[in-house]
Amino acid sequence: MTCPGCERQYDVFMDLVIRKSLIYPMGASGTGAYAATHVLGCSHGCRFPCYAFLMMQRFGKVASYEEWCRPRLVANTMQLAQKELPRLRGKAHYVHLSFATDAFMYRHPEVTSLTLQLMRLINSYDIPVHTLTKGIIPTEALQLSHENRFGITLVSIDEGFRKRYEPGTAPYAERVAGLRRAHDLGFHCFVNMEPYPTPNIWQQDIVPLLGAVSFADEIRLGQLNYNDAVKQYPGWRAFYRGTGALARDWCASQGIAYEGISAADVRRASRAAADPESLFDSKSET
Repeated sequence: MTCPGCERQYDVFMDLVIRKSLIYPMGASGTGAYAATHVLGCSHGCRFPCYAFLMMQRFGKVASYEEWCRPRLVANTMQLAQKELPRLRGKAHYVHLSFATDAFMYRHPEVTSLTLQLMRLINSYDIPVHTLTKGIIPTEALQLSHENRFGITLVSIDEGFRKRYEPGTAPYAERVAGLRRAHDLGFHCFVNMEPYPTPNIWQQDIVPLLGAVSFADEIRLGQLNYNDAVKQYPGWRAFYRGTGALARDWCASQGIAYEGISAADVRRASRAAADPESLFDSKSET
């Protein structure tokens, strides 16, 4: 099978879907922030539950969790992008890939290949791309524009948590290593620590988690929503406020930008000359 609009032919082991549009504005009008969804569904199968799955199910795009976990490529991705991008030159500050799927879906080279082609095309219009993944950032992506930004979602470094709540994602050490490669090549790197679980869901200390990505330029912490177990934890609001304050102050001490729970204007310290040792020398990641 061939992927329409792709630069070369390759075997596609995923179903295909056609869309009427691809790129859409994010947030308030005039911010210059856009996003694109070039895959419907995600094989990572996150069980928090996944907000993207809930929204797609609500609006009738997928009927079940099982269907969601069988992702489909948007077959006319490149044709839509070629049509829509000329209107965004000089208007879009960046395009995010993606809020509704994973740009570098783990063990899906078809998704990564299409993502890379889309990134090249977007960059050709002098528009940066921001990616977020629970997979592994490929080396090919690091050969594109240095205006691009790379992020990973990381809410634990305990492989037991990953296997239970993020069963189809990349091991944590591999995920972090991919982001570290991007950092070492001079790319802006960010980490989404969202949805962060309450202790009745998973017992852990956030400080080692922060230390695992101490090379990042930016860390964003958010609470777990759409899960009744959160509010069953006594003092859950205080827990999130305290955890947010701890993360905020830790980031300030490391010279890392912080957003999210308990965010406040804090003075950024100078970054240390050397990064601490990897916490993953004998372990692995999401």
